[in-house]
Amino acid sequence: MSDADNPYQASEAVLVDSKVLWDVEAAGKWRRFFNWLIDRLMIYGLAFVGFFVAAYVFGDGVLAWIENIDTLTDFALTYAATFLYYTFFEGLFGFSIGKLITNTRVVDERGDRLSFDRAALRSLCRLIPFDAVSLLLSDDRVRRAWHDSLAKSYVVVRGTAAKPRVSLSAQFADGPLDPAKKPEPAAAEASLPG
Repeated sequence: MSDADNPYQASEAVLVDSKVLWDVEAAGKWRRFFNWLIDRLMIYGLAFVGFFVAAYVFGDGVLAWIENIDTLTDFALTYAATFLYYTFFEGLFGFSIGKLITNTRVVDERGDRLSFDRAALRSLCRLIPFDAVSLLLSDDRVRRAWHDSLAKSYVVVRGTAAKPRVSLSAQFADGPLDPAKKPEPAAAEASLPG
């Protein structure tokens, strides 16, 4: 029996990923803080506009209800507004208003825009107590909060493509790549289509 007739022999076909992926720069903690601050102001602003419209449409009963709202309902409304805001913007556009202003984007481990399901998971994970503190306590090289790592997402600076890569998770496994190191030309050319 020759090697060509052996059904257990591994294929010798060359596998090429047709999509070129690029190294990116993770957003720093200060930029992420301003993302959070701008988005928080947007959520409260949208809630204010929503309550104003509801009061205009339904009358003074809405204003009386808002003035007498209990703490549990206040938390539930705040969490619901936060969940809806981030899920809508990050799931539909790949960024929130804060990320748009600070020129950052949310991507998955391959650098693609998040799916709507993953954006919803990311938004749900934001509701974990002390999630915001997890970013401050994260490793400076990786800069990920719990809502990033649990949803397998990254916040990156837009327009920092420099070198071909395998995946973001591989890029940040040992910290960001050293800019002084150049990628292997053969590996970069092999992953280019055409």
